[in-house]
Amino acid sequence: MGASAVIPFRTKLMVLGAFLTIVPLTALGLALMSEASGTVRTMTREYQLSVAGDLGRTIEGELRDAENGLEAVGRVLTDLELSEATAIELALNLVAAHESIDHVGVYSRGGELLDVIREAGTGDVRPPERLPDDMRELAAADNVATGVAVEGAPYPRIPLVVPTRVGDTVTGFVGSLVSLERVQKRVEQLSIERLDSFRDSLLVVDEDMRILAHSQLDDSKVLASARDFGALQGIGSLELPGNIVKSGEFAEPDGTPMVGTVTGLQSLPWAIVTQIPRDFAYASVDTMRRALIAVSVTAIVLALFVAFGIARQITRPIQELSSFAQDLADRRFDRRVTVNTRDELSMLGDVLSSAAADLQASEARIRKEEAIRRDLRRYLSGELVDRVVRREQDMKLGGERRDVSVLFADVVSFTPIADSLAAEDTVRLLNELFTILTEIVFRHGGTVDKFIGDSIMAIWGAPELQPDHGRRAIAAAEDMMRWLEAGNEGWRRKFDVTVELAIGINSGQAVVGNVGSETRMQYTAIGDVVNVAARLESIARPQQILITEATKRAAGDDFTYLPIGQRQLVGRRDLVNLFEVRV
Repeated sequence: MGASAVIPFRTKLMVLGAFLTIVPLTALGLALMSEASGTVRTMTREYQLSVAGDLGRTIEGELRDAENGLEAVGRVLTDLELSEATAIELALNLVAAHESIDHVGVYSRGGELLDVIREAGTGDVRPPERLPDDMRELAAADNVATGVAVEGAPYPRIPLVVPTRVGDTVTGFVGSLVSLERVQKRVEQLSIERLDSFRDSLLVVDEDMRILAHSQLDDSKVLASARDFGALQGIGSLELPGNIVKSGEFAEPDGTPMVGTVTGLQSLPWAIVTQIPRDFAYASVDTMRRALIAVSVTAIVLALFVAFGIARQITRPIQELSSFAQDLADRRFDRRVTVNTRDELSMLGDVLSSAAADLQASEARIRKEEAIRRDLRRYLSGELVDRVVRREQDMKLGGERRDVSVLFADVVSFTPIADSLAAEDTVRLLNELFTILTEIVFRHGGTVDKFIGDSIMAIWGAPELQPDHGRRAIAAAEDMMRWLEAGNEGWRRKFDVTVELAIGINSGQAVVGNVGSETRMQYTAIGDVVNVAARLESIARPQQILITEATKRAAGDDFTYLPIGQRQLVGRRDLVNLFEVRV
């Protein structure tokens, strides 16, 4: 690198960072817009709630005035001290005095209409001939009952009923179809004064989503349905009474973004809907957003011009190092890189070049060791080879006691098969068979101990401890039987023979370790457990897996066993309890 002064990479980054105003400016802009948007949303929601509250007070006041009027008429009609003529005259005066009612229907205790007291000029408005039972029961219990809105001329009307009493006894009912005229006029007034006269800006709906009052009079005359209309989208009728159901943004059928709020009345299963265009509600936020975007774009352009020169000085060596790192990842260790930036990047290039040289040498050693491993695996199990290479395997002669499972698998009636084939084909057949059996043993974590003619011996539980050695051995035996079906299809085509296996498995303690001499040794298992496994293989029928009771206990209940009973094995005085594993 020479004696030139080193300019630290950190200094370059600090110089670059000084010009990158985009990050703090953008963060500030986003924070301001987020805060402004949140504030405007809250204010819009509160403003719409205020409008809804104003209208709600009008509705409740209108119904309360009608209720008071009906109660006054009811008290007059049940006053036994008044003559009938006087009571009727007072009732007419009370109807005229309350703007919310223009007629009163007098009902018997059973709900039949007895008479109608109406104000002059009310036309042919007539209350129902009979009150519904549920309405009478509700009125008797709560002193007032409200029915379902009906069409009127020109405004919808709401049935309102209160009971008449003598003492504590309900003697009948008085009711009226209360006109929503004053409610409609208040809706129109609020729409003009507070919602800028936008169409559909304010409406009142009942529990069946019918429009009772609307900012446009024509939309409220016929009790038109407002289901899935505007802010009511996705709201069911049972959700309306009581609290705010929904406040948020939605889109009109023509795609116009809107902001709306649905407010449920406490005393009635009605809702008040206020909604205005989003552009109108968030006009101030949009203006702020445009200003911030303009300022941000200007600052970004300036920052980019200033940072461009510095970025070129940094990105060129980084690209060279990145390309070199990719070569290392692709295991091309013969390349070297030189970076002349007089900073830490130059040092990094030198270190990477040195690492490439070391990796090149290591790669050669690894290839050589891998070739040795492949050769050793021809004679020993892969696990044992790895333990020897890692210096984890004790290379002294001798062994130790281990709980193991031993498997013997033998080709049944191999002599006739060998007699029917040429010697070369016999060797090919055995090699193919042992190759697959060995892979199955390795797949289940076992060790191939040895090949004995046309049979294979495998152990589990050594050299690595395997608490589930019995289960592994039986699973391997089952895989051998299953694979043999596919293998025989090929052998029948190539050699015109069918191979059948007899397998014996036993579990117990054995001495496992190195047996032989200092110059030639074999890792194997010795003991009665091995002898019994070999005897089981010798008495097993073709395609049969025989195990001892010890193996069954070691393997658990994951397999299907068929009891064979006790058998006398060659070389043993005691009977051995045997089982067949059903595949």
